[in-house]
Amino acid sequence: MIKDKDQSWGSFLLEALLLIGIVLFIRFYIFQFFRVSGPSMCPTLNMIDDECYSGKGEFIFVNEFLYNFFRTPERGEVVVFHPPHKKIFYIKRIIGVPGDMVEVKNGKIFLTNETNDDVRIDEPYLSARNQGRTMTYKRSVFQVPEGHYLLFGDNRAESLDARQCFSSSGCDGSHTPFVPKGNIQGRAEFVIWPLNKIRWLEESEPETAVPSAS
Repeated sequence: MIKDKDQSWGSFLLEALLLIGIVLFIRFYIFQFFRVSGPSMCPTLNMIDDECYSGKGEFIFVNEFLYNFFRTPERGEVVVFHPPHKKIFYIKRIIGVPGDMVEVKNGKIFLTNETNDDVRIDEPYLSARNQGRTMTYKRSVFQVPEGHYLLFGDNRAESLDARQCFSSSGCDGSHTPFVPKGNIQGRAEFVIWPLNKIRWLEESEPETAVPSAS
């Protein structure tokens, strides 16, 4: 900002504070840009030249406005968040919402809640390598508490997620697999870079379940 010759210092400072306030409001409540790092969300994100990229890759637009003012996160959405014990941001997909009981059986995911009783979640976003091959790490049943969410990466073979409590040491009792709503920054909406990969991130509906016998 540049102060006009005829403008008082009081008016200039008021405008500056107002501008700073607007910028901070947008930064914390409207949207942000993030860069995806690592292979945990392949093939949904970070597929570069048809290969799962392990380094810093695609830039994404994250919608914070949606969760801050309109509704709560929903199963199937890809979100940016940080675990309770870490300050760094992760990007994963919501598998369970408050009240869900999610169980991993024979590499597949089953859901029990008020409207479903042990039905298998259909996961069309998984690659052939990961389809029906979700591994567990000492824990296979997740009862999602109120106000919390369960998040897995789409690349189940290479994702540090709720199955390990987002920790290389695993769920050792000091960490929880569940993420509070307040730790979810926003929903990943679309990829903005590189230019040849610009696209909307399609919403999937893993709650569209099939009978557990199949």
